[in-house]
Amino acid sequence: MIQETQTKKSPSIMVIALGLICIILAASTIAAFILNTPDTTELDKKDKKIDELNTQIVNLTSQIAVLLANQTQNNDQTATINSLNAKIADLNEKINAANASADEWRKIATLEMSHAIYNDTLIQKAGQTHIIYQETLKYAGYIVIEATPNSTNTCYIELSYTHGGTLFEKTVYLGKAAEKTTIMWPILPATLKIVISNDNHKVDNEDDEEIEIFDNKVTALITYYY
Repeated sequence: MIQETQTKKSPSIMVIALGLICIILAASTIAAFILNTPDTTELDKKDKKIDELNTQIVNLTSQIAVLLANQTQNNDQTATINSLNAKIADLNEKINAANASADEWRKIATLEMSHAIYNDTLIQKAGQTHIIYQETLKYAGYIVIEATPNSTNTCYIELSYTHGGTLFEKTVYLGKAAEKTTIMWPILPATLKIVISNDNHKVDNEDDEEIEIFDNKVTALITYYY
């Protein structure tokens, strides 16, 4: 009779892999809490989700440790370990995504996010008005406008929005031709309207008619910080 022999696999490789997973887990957990977390509902929800995912990883890691401690040549146990490792990898991906989302909310809470909402050149006839921006802004922050006209004290910018039933308005005349004017204005969550107007006209004393002088050109960059 031929006696079959089977070689028992060493658990050392799995133990090393387990150690690496625990290191990754510890790093993810530390990264989730070393940042200064604002006291907001959204951040609390995201941090709670991260805690739940970390708890799941700890439980799965414990299961792997038990299986390794009692490892036999049973193929079912090997398959179980592989399945648990796959679940841990998936949970680590979810933790990374949750950390990224929480980090974005922390940046919003400290006004570290920004993007340009207008960056163009506008040419107007005398007396014309153009709405260059009218969109809803989701977060409180501030607007920075950098505008350069080609005429002196004939072009102005109007900003307005309504929040909580209160209308907020601001009008700023741009300065000398070819000189940049910078405007900074706080904004609450609301629909912001920005208008550029050209007041470049005069009145003829004899006919009492408006006579156009020349076109006005304004180059503007508007950035929203939130």
